[in-house]
Amino acid sequence: MLSIRHLGVRLIASATALSVFTLVGASTASATETGTFVGQKICRVPFVAISPPNPGGYCLINEANLPFLLGAKDYYTNPTVTRSSTGALVVVSSPVTLVATDERGSTASGNCTYYYPSATNPVGHGLCVYSSGTGYFYGFNAVLTIGAPTPTGVSVVGPYWFDRDHGNGDN
Repeated sequence: MLSIRHLGVRLIASATALSVFTLVGASTASATETGTFVGQKICRVPFVAISPPNPGGYCLINEANLPFLLGAKDYYTNPTVTRSSTGALVVVSSPVTLVATDERGSTASGNCTYYYPSATNPVGHGLCVYSSGTGYFYGFNAVLTIGAPTPTGVSVVGPYWFDRDHGNGDN
């Protein structure tokens, strides 16, 4: 049988261990935020002033489940273009800079590739991958699937996460 003193020591040790585990768990949870981005972007005139792949071209985020991204611009900074034999766009791939609408002018950097609809690819689709950011986007990562074009834009859906312990330090 345990004495009251031994029981008290065990109780304190258990409470201390529980506190440490709770503290470690809380710091891990606050360091990483995850979610699914659901939105839409549009990349054509007259919705944007300059459309990719033209120099200075960007896409406008016109629907977003993250408020600071509604109205954000995704600039195509150095597009590589593949055209068909008739001159139609087939693929555009570029480093991108996403500029949010928050008061800090937060940015995220990544790369986007889009395959335009064609005879051999009747449904347009693409992928944008982000791996760094500044301001609110410090530690930002995302893998976003880009859907087929519609009259209002293309769908943008995928997981995002903020790894605040491993960001680029521009907070």
